[in-house]
Amino acid sequence: MGADRDRYGRYVSTEDYRRSRARKARVVAHLCREYLEDSARTADLGSGTGLIKKELETITGKTLYGFEIDRTFMEETERTVQADVLALPVRSGSLDFVFLNHLYEHVSNQGALFAEAYRVLTSGGRAYVTAGNRFAVMEPHYRLPFLSWLPRQAADAYLRASRRGSQYEGIRFLTYRPLRQLMRGAGFLVRDITERTIDELIDSTWGRPWGTGWRAFRTLPAAARRSLLQSASPQWFFILEKPVLPPGPEEVSEVGS
Repeated sequence: MGADRDRYGRYVSTEDYRRSRARKARVVAHLCREYLEDSARTADLGSGTGLIKKELETITGKTLYGFEIDRTFMEETERTVQADVLALPVRSGSLDFVFLNHLYEHVSNQGALFAEAYRVLTSGGRAYVTAGNRFAVMEPHYRLPFLSWLPRQAADAYLRASRRGSQYEGIRFLTYRPLRQLMRGAGFLVRDITERTIDELIDSTWGRPWGTGWRAFRTLPAAARRSLLQSASPQWFFILEKPVLPPGPEEVSEVGS
């Protein structure tokens, strides 16, 4: 998935990282349970180490397929194909549900990523997207405040000064509106489930002190909450849906014959 392999590469080999993948899999399973139950063909795009995919299979009892471009990054390789997520070796309309879990910032053409996800989904198929915010205070890969806010050269210098890396390359975070426009531009119906996610998981996933703060935040008017989450939330959660398409000419003729 392309992050510079110094600080992040070391973290990936730790037990703390493995525990974080298990926690993330439980979050995904909770948010996507109804879609997973209804889906016969599910894939994790940019499956990385494969740890989340494997944990999801254990939790749900469903078979999942993975696509990951970096073979050296793969740890759990069963039912995982080395492939570019911008050109998946999958027929159009052949998948019911796909995960794009913190993936968009690692690809060279983000619009093409969502267009490819749209292509491989069946009519009415859905995608789960977890997406980081460029203006998150703490950059998630290198755990440095404000790193993703900086121009490329300044970010490189900051990484070197911190001794956590040499170049901030291969990571391209966006802000909310451009990200949403890319998903809609690919053809998806976009449903933001960030507030629902926090409502349901704040205490169990992030802890009670965060829950107390969140409940105070929830007293704000809905429009104010939405604006603040879109601008300042470190990450967002979406369900994308490919619209149910009308039958093609051949299908229409068959029905009418």
